[in-house]
Amino acid sequence: MMNKYEEISKVIADEIDRNLFAEGDKLPTEKTLAARFQVSRETIRKALKNLIELGKIYNIQGSGYYLRRNGLHMASTLNKFSSITELIQNANLTEGDIEVQIFKRKPNDEEIGMLNINKQDSMFILERIRTANGESIVYSRNILPQSIVGQDFAEYYEPGSLSKYLELKYGIYIVESLMEIQAVREEDVLPYRLKLSDPPLLKFIQVHYDDKANPIYISYDYMRNDLIRFYVRRT
Repeated sequence: MMNKYEEISKVIADEIDRNLFAEGDKLPTEKTLAARFQVSRETIRKALKNLIELGKIYNIQGSGYYLRRNGLHMASTLNKFSSITELIQNANLTEGDIEVQIFKRKPNDEEIGMLNINKQDSMFILERIRTANGESIVYSRNILPQSIVGQDFAEYYEPGSLSKYLELKYGIYIVESLMEIQAVREEDVLPYRLKLSDPPLLKFIQVHYDDKANPIYISYDYMRNDLIRFYVRRT
């Protein structure tokens, strides 16, 4: 015998499968659903959580519950700092790194200003494609001063969340980022694998800061907007 929340989640799932909701639609509020099914909001929360686990809907904190599109889909709020790893894992997908390259060069004038370093410092450039369930979703270029990560960075680097690696390896805690969102330009050099299907892309330029407000590294992330939706809560 099913619990009440399981019965409710089955009803909503059946309505989704019968296309009674348009893809991308927002579900009614917890209060509205509780009144409809004549149960407590706690029971509704359990039903909605079950639907999330079934891959039928996803939640944007502070905004509500939305129908999940077919195939891969991730959602992120820009109000809170989160890594690409967290974005993928929160969608219950398996992350991966491919086409990883690490090399060194001298900083340009823009990087000197953004990271508050001198022109003699060497920079590690980490380029990679982040994947979710094997599909390319983000091309990342991270720029880190050798004075921060040491000359053995390339030797000991581990795939996954760069901020988590910096925390575990160097005791550097990334607590905030200053982000700029730009249109992708023709002069932006992108890997062939990501350009192959000509997906819509958003370009994120971020300077990441530690808990002492020191700039640690720059990231250029080209994210597939057909697979990742971004939300901003305005109050």
